[in-house]
Amino acid sequence: MTFAPENNNKFDAVAPTADGGFIALGSTLAEKYGGSESLLLVKTDGRGNETWTVTMPEIAPASVAETDDGGYIIGAYNMSTTVVDQDFNYQGSSFLIRTNAAGEEEWRQVIPGMKVSSVEETADGGYAAIGWLWNPPESENETTAVIVKTDGDGTPAWNRTFPGISANVGTVTADGGYVLGGTKSPFTYDIGDAFLIRLDADGNTLWHENYQVPVIFDVKETDDGRFVYAGNYWYGLVDGDGKEVWLRNMEGLTGYAVELRPSGGYVVAGTDARSGEGFVFGTDGDGTILWDTAFTATGIYGAASAPGGYTLAGIRFLSPDTSAAWLAGITEAVSPAPTAAPGFGAAAAGAALLLLLAGRRRRG
Repeated sequence: MTFAPENNNKFDAVAPTADGGFIALGSTLAEKYGGSESLLLVKTDGRGNETWTVTMPEIAPASVAETDDGGYIIGAYNMSTTVVDQDFNYQGSSFLIRTNAAGEEEWRQVIPGMKVSSVEETADGGYAAIGWLWNPPESENETTAVIVKTDGDGTPAWNRTFPGISANVGTVTADGGYVLGGTKSPFTYDIGDAFLIRLDADGNTLWHENYQVPVIFDVKETDDGRFVYAGNYWYGLVDGDGKEVWLRNMEGLTGYAVELRPSGGYVVAGTDARSGEGFVFGTDGDGTILWDTAFTATGIYGAASAPGGYTLAGIRFLSPDTSAAWLAGITEAVSPAPTAAPGFGAAAAGAALLLLLAGRRRRG
């Protein structure tokens, strides 16, 4: 399905909802260059048909999740850039926004100086917001990774900071702790800059490991307490202590999302940095690719597990000057065979994917 309330639109994240549908978060721009960005929140049924749409002006999207009571928690931010003595000065704030099941805003909390990457509900009914702080010009480090733990009203209870790095993703672990992932700098990704940090429920560091990859964009905990991640050109698996189990190269593909396969193994989705095409592939437990496919004129930035398959979220390019926010549902082949290494074309052998959600919807 495509959603186009303005000339330029995209989805950055998608999450399943308890009613079998999805909540998708993205942005919309009336003007491609110099226009004001508005947050786009769309609730759909299980086949991607719109239930309702909400826009929030002057903020950019980061993450969304359904809460235990059927509402939604949104991470969003705004940012400005100034140049002082040839140094770039980044300023902005993050927002934790709580809505009810109909998308109506109930409260909004501001976290000054933070660029939020992800937010999740915690077992005590509060929230964990993860991202980074912009450091002033001439600071020793460009950014400082941060996790902010709040109560149920979004009021900060505690925070932990990690100088010299930036967190692109975070998740609440099965034991009530947290894992943060990211890179040394949000501007330059170099081999060895990627990291994972594991914290206990009180925010104490259990371990901090770096890996020989540039950046981590998504991480998921596995059923046996390990962690699978995806980023620029690599995806990997580490054990519960952060020690590498295996690492696989993706040959120019950027993995923005990783999910667990119900039958074992993993799904990685993202965008080819060379062609701009979206991709998705499934692996076995050792990271060997079993099926894969690509999507022309489409970039993929988010993914979620769904009954019988997966839902992908991103952008569909309609013309050089227009784009639509895009959702698609896929299911994988029953008995896929291993395929060659990534770098596949529009429909690689062995993919056997069925697009469940198709068509185009335009509004406005």
